[in-house]
Amino acid sequence: MDNKRRALIYTSLGHFLNDSFIIVFSILIAYYLDMKISASYLGVMGALINILSGLISMWVGIIADRRGVHAKLMLLGYALIGLSIILYAISFLYIKYDLIFIAIASIFLGTGLSFYHPLGGSILQHTFDPRDSPRALGINGSFGSIGRALFPVILVFTINYLGGPLALSIIGIYTFIIGFIVFYGLNPIKIEYKINKDSTNKVSLSSYYYVLIPLAIVIFIRAMFISGVQTYVPTYLSHLLNSKEIMSIILTVSYATAIFGQPYFGKLTGDIGGRKVVFLTTILATLFYIGFLLIKIKIIMALMFVLFSLFAFSGFPVLLGYVGQIVDRNVSAQANSLIWGIGNTIGGAIGILIGGLLLNKIGFYNDMLIFAIIAVISTALLPLIPSKRK
Repeated sequence: MDNKRRALIYTSLGHFLNDSFIIVFSILIAYYLDMKISASYLGVMGALINILSGLISMWVGIIADRRGVHAKLMLLGYALIGLSIILYAISFLYIKYDLIFIAIASIFLGTGLSFYHPLGGSILQHTFDPRDSPRALGINGSFGSIGRALFPVILVFTINYLGGPLALSIIGIYTFIIGFIVFYGLNPIKIEYKINKDSTNKVSLSSYYYVLIPLAIVIFIRAMFISGVQTYVPTYLSHLLNSKEIMSIILTVSYATAIFGQPYFGKLTGDIGGRKVVFLTTILATLFYIGFLLIKIKIIMALMFVLFSLFAFSGFPVLLGYVGQIVDRNVSAQANSLIWGIGNTIGGAIGILIGGLLLNKIGFYNDMLIFAIIAVISTALLPLIPSKRK
């Protein structure tokens, strides 16, 4: 099997696995609230997951660029995710210590989620040329969307039928198994890297700060909006519709749109450039989310959320495809970590924290309305992204 095919197949499987767990805590929040756990505490835990993921991803990017050990680092990430899910299972068993187990599990989950995106993106950026890599990232990203789309239904129905402890334990073991398969598939691929620990990488990356920093700022604000919505919309819909099952079906249908959206927007990024596609997806995600909140007819409201999801959750090939178009491959993992880890993930953490702290004070609807205001701000900041390379 040639390297391009191997890289695309196994990073796609890895993306499917990783992104299944991006939404796991947002689903569990609905169950933890039923257990009378504070919304503020859960908001802090959700933010902690994203903060750890974003900060540690910078370290992951540096190690990957210097050592080329992408597959080994990815395996470590999956092991931490699997362990976190088993700890969440234990939190349902030992109610007296549930806050402790939730906190430890969230630390492991946030750390585990820091690995895939800088590594998977870097492997594809090294394997494909800059024009083709956004398309490869789009195909790869669609598998992440499949995981994110299927997991709400799988998680809700398995917990409802098997109970939290057994369902989550099975999912944790499954994570270890698939993680090893991804590792053995990617390990034969050799990534060029720089051994010297001098300032070469740092200086090289800094030469792109003129575009990476403004892009990171815009993505940071946008992620506050998108991650906040992603975290609290399960609880919002469950409360509004009075059914976790219907909520999970709406989320699955909505998140499934990115299965087709990611390849399309990845191709579009390769054809017209990442900057234009960042503008397009941000503006339309904002408009459809506002429609979701303002329209009270439930079928149309659900349709608005489906369309919002199409543009909001197709960011992986757009952002990392854009990064691949503007930076050198030798600093690709670090650049990915800056945009995806710091911009997208830590920005998302702030949005999650804001939503959790305000939920009990202002209610479900007003909490979701705050994210619409943040969305408008992120759209207004889009012109900060430079239109030309220096």
